[in-house]
Amino acid sequence: MSPGPSLAARLAGDLIRTVLRWRDADYRLLFGCAVVVMLVGLRLGAVLVDGDNWQVYQPVSSAGSFSVSANRVSPNCADAPGYLLGTDRNARSLALTLVESTEVFFVPALMSCAIAIFLGTLLGALAGYFRGGLLEGGIKLALTVLASYPRLILVIVAVGIFVSTLYDPGRHLGLRLAMIATFLGLSYTPVLALAIYQKVGSFQREQFVEAARAHGLSHVRILGYHILWANCAPVILRHSFYLFGYFILVETSLSFLGGHYGVPSSVPSWGNLVTGCDLGSLFAPAFVAPASAIVLSILGLTLLGDAVGDRFERGRT
Repeated sequence: MSPGPSLAARLAGDLIRTVLRWRDADYRLLFGCAVVVMLVGLRLGAVLVDGDNWQVYQPVSSAGSFSVSANRVSPNCADAPGYLLGTDRNARSLALTLVESTEVFFVPALMSCAIAIFLGTLLGALAGYFRGGLLEGGIKLALTVLASYPRLILVIVAVGIFVSTLYDPGRHLGLRLAMIATFLGLSYTPVLALAIYQKVGSFQREQFVEAARAHGLSHVRILGYHILWANCAPVILRHSFYLFGYFILVETSLSFLGGHYGVPSSVPSWGNLVTGCDLGSLFAPAFVAPASAIVLSILGLTLLGDAVGDRFERGRT
């Protein structure tokens, strides 16, 4: 199979055809693209938002000025004047906090995806292309050992060991997020490597591979361009969407374990917003807004990954 249009061109064409032919629309693709646009828009908004302008809710007196008695913090206030979604548990603007919270997971999630893509693609491609030797056996053994550890448990243990060595863990949030991203990317490597291993192995006896070998093309060009770039890019993209959504889930899960493992409670994050709500405020905006953002993000990224994979498979049949 010779390389066709680029993956971005194919996805853009599918999206345009989906919009124009709404009756036959793949709503997974539409919903997933909408979620990606939302996440990117929130992250760009977080760059423009000045954290110093997180105003504390201060009810205005009838005279139009702040009185001493009225100048009090009101956390989880759903009807605070001048606030779109009210205030969170720290009496900050909930809408601005939702936007600013994307800083916690956006770049670390991309870092985790980059680690998993690099290691998973490299190991899976080498094991799938050079079959029947010590290289394949060694890679499969290493991936099996790594896959035997539950991903969340591995991240919790790694972060716990790292935090215990710090004098002031709250001042090393960036290092903690980088460690979460690193170990989550490492733990997801066997999943992507297995998918690449199976895909590369299925192309070993394809006519275009045999023709490339007959024309004297190097293994690097055959494997790197004709197999990985031309035929495995949708697999890599699909698992990247999965892993990005999984990082959001992991950040939320670690927040339930406290600031020792996840993001400190003083730092805005979607997980901290959900964790900070009590049982009596499950229908309040302070809980519904971050919980909806988490669910919609994970669901949208998962559906988008499924849509990308399905469309690629239909294109081959």
